[in-house]
Amino acid sequence: MFRKRIDSKGQGSAELILIIGGLIVIVLLIASYISNITEKTQTNIQNLLKTERDFLINKI
Repeated sequence: MFRKRIDSKGQGSAELILIIGGLIVIVLLIASYISNITEKTQTNIQNLLKTERDFLINKI
């Protein structure tokens, strides 16, 4: 006869926590990818500078 009301306040906060958690995971993955690219670029530039330095030293 009487229906019980379902409290959906807890469900709303759980969904919000899942959304924020998902966004944090996405941000961490993107940061890891950018860090990896930066590290590779730095290594390539160091190797290039070393090669050019050795070339100039041998030319002299």
